[in-house]
Amino acid sequence: MHAFLKKYLLTCGILLNAILLVISIKGAAHVGSQVNNLGEFFHLSAQWIKPYSETSAQALLSFSERVTRAHYFEAPFEPSQWPTIGPQPSLQASSPTTSLTALSPSTATLTVDNPRALTLALRQVEPGQTIVIRDGHYALKGKRFNISKKPGTALLPIRLIAETRGNVTLALDSREGIVIDQPYWRIEGIHFIGTCHSHSRCDHALHIVGDADNTRIAHNTFYDFNAAIKVNKSGIQYPDQGLIEHNIFGNHQPRNTHYSVTPINVDHGNDWVVRKNIIHDFIKLGGNRVSYGAFMKGGVTGGIFEQNLVICNTSQQRYPGSQVGLSFGGGGMSQASRRDNANFEVSDTIMRNNIIMHCNDVGIYSQKAVDVTVHNNTLYNTAGIDVRFPVSTASVYNNILNGRIKARDDATLQSENNLISTYSFIRNNNGLNAIFSTPQNGIFSVTSPEALIDYAIEAKPTTQTLFDFCGHHIHQNTAYIGAIYQDAGCFR
Repeated sequence: MHAFLKKYLLTCGILLNAILLVISIKGAAHVGSQVNNLGEFFHLSAQWIKPYSETSAQALLSFSERVTRAHYFEAPFEPSQWPTIGPQPSLQASSPTTSLTALSPSTATLTVDNPRALTLALRQVEPGQTIVIRDGHYALKGKRFNISKKPGTALLPIRLIAETRGNVTLALDSREGIVIDQPYWRIEGIHFIGTCHSHSRCDHALHIVGDADNTRIAHNTFYDFNAAIKVNKSGIQYPDQGLIEHNIFGNHQPRNTHYSVTPINVDHGNDWVVRKNIIHDFIKLGGNRVSYGAFMKGGVTGGIFEQNLVICNTSQQRYPGSQVGLSFGGGGMSQASRRDNANFEVSDTIMRNNIIMHCNDVGIYSQKAVDVTVHNNTLYNTAGIDVRFPVSTASVYNNILNGRIKARDDATLQSENNLISTYSFIRNNNGLNAIFSTPQNGIFSVTSPEALIDYAIEAKPTTQTLFDFCGHHIHQNTAYIGAIYQDAGCFR
């Protein structure tokens, strides 16, 4: 009888575990296509198996917490922690290469202090005039807000500025926001916030289209939009040579929409420069659940991403879907929709001196992108760098990262002198933690320079005069590794 009972219990145990194994496999198949990191996989698997075995579910949840706890932003997010990027308090743009044309003493100023006066001034402003918005809160509702059809010029730009930088809020309940379709507009010092009940309505704060060459957007904040800045063609006109610098982009909650969630979305425009911005929390829960911090696509030539801080997720909460840092070609479009029917999404473009962190997918993605250069970036807690599809060619060097550098689907990739750090889920250990101060919170002051010495010695020197992530001058022919050459004054 004793032997029979032992055999019976053993058989029941084997059958029970077999059943749980089948359920687990089924659950894995169900959630496997939805997740992008090990912790999220175990978390969703636990939810799947919980109705069948509470004990097994708790074990999976415990393991999920163990492998994800230290890999997400731990401190309260505070943009002032990075004093060299984001909006600056002074009235003069700090970048030495910014060309915000000074106004002559005789230039007329239009001062507005209510929503109606503002929308009227936008439609009536003349080249060389400045619209000054008095400090305060302005609620604007409508599908879009159009501007004057009289174009600005290099000598007579049109400016829309806050009376005091950061003290003007434009609360937009609008699909497109302000539509800039004329050249030489300057937008400065304004806090834009989307107030739409539906996330699919607050698509853009600024829609820059057609003939809007030489648009400059500086020292603003943008919150709760899908694509806060959207750039694209209109007919056969293309908005070229724009500048987006010293801004903050973010969302207070994930976007529940099927529209593209990409705070900076540059389509069709050549020679756009995106620099010294803070871009954070751009999670998409609707549609394909794929989002990007910023991308350029649509037959673009000559774009640059530099000196930006991109944090896909500043919370410790896990979300489904795929969050990508910076991208050339992400979101792709058909060849017929690209500029001049190009067979590429971007060409002759550069990513340099950016810090990208806490993304559950790759930090840098380049697809259908020709002659791309990716150098001196620092990627923390991302899946690394992907270059994809046969037309793509990329030179990737002097970067510091977790994850991998990978050529996919017959892309051509030249990789040199990249420090790829170890990353152990099981031991909850990120190798970059031994090199930098508290990188999980965005502090990348070097604590172990000896770990970088060999890479710095082998680094490819710069071919032009640049500025690192912290704004420090890097002379031509200087060699360094990662986004930071010097960290003095860079972190609080």
